[in-house]
Amino acid sequence: MTEEELPTDDEDRGEEDAEDLEERRQRMRDRRSFAARLAEGDTYGTLFILIILTYILMAVLEHSLWTRAITGVCFGGTLLLALHTSHVRHPAIRYTALGIVLLTVVINVLSALREQEPFAGASWLMVILVLASPIVILNRIFRHPVISVETIIGAIDAYLLIAITFATVYAGIDELGTGYFFAQGSADPVEFVYFSFVTITTLGFGDLTPGTNLGRVIVSLEAVLGQIFLVTIVALLVSNLGRETRRAPRHPRDASDASELSS
Repeated sequence: MTEEELPTDDEDRGEEDAEDLEERRQRMRDRRSFAARLAEGDTYGTLFILIILTYILMAVLEHSLWTRAITGVCFGGTLLLALHTSHVRHPAIRYTALGIVLLTVVINVLSALREQEPFAGASWLMVILVLASPIVILNRIFRHPVISVETIIGAIDAYLLIAITFATVYAGIDELGTGYFFAQGSADPVEFVYFSFVTITTLGFGDLTPGTNLGRVIVSLEAVLGQIFLVTIVALLVSNLGRETRRAPRHPRDASDASELSS
């Protein structure tokens, strides 16, 4: 072996320093508090838990005006967290979303205090924000410099929020239409969410069915969209877990995220 082939002390020292630096970075990441990680965004695991808890809360609470107010607060918080964790920083968007959530919560609380149903179309105020949430999540995860577990969880969150979006649309049609959305008659909010999840996953239990041609068209579109989402976006992300994406970060903030996610 020639002298050129022999590793030098400087090279060995450089590799050791790089390993030590990486270990120190990992320890610093592990020590970060939950509040710090939440403030930085990309905490899609937290968003996933909040979505599931809100759905469970809708199921266990007895349907009433106050239940609607309570779940509205939880649901509004979920949507705001979706915008925050997707790094939506534009003040106009953030304030508009906050205003929609607050207005919807106030309407639900006042309706509960007065023991009156909210005015027709009140639920449509939240549809705008619900519809925007999966879009901003997908926009964010597609800009991740490295496909990580958080990227995949973000895609799952978007999938769940798409189902909730359709559930909100179904409830709005039921509220504004001349008849019930379901052929089986009136339904609680949790039943709309349940039906939407059954539809998007193509389980098709058949205990609830749309009662109008408009409802059948929208339901079939949700079923098709759900399958396309799973076999394209989610499958593609899972198969490329740990790989770098070709899209370069746009902002300095994204550049710092690149070093964070790649480690």
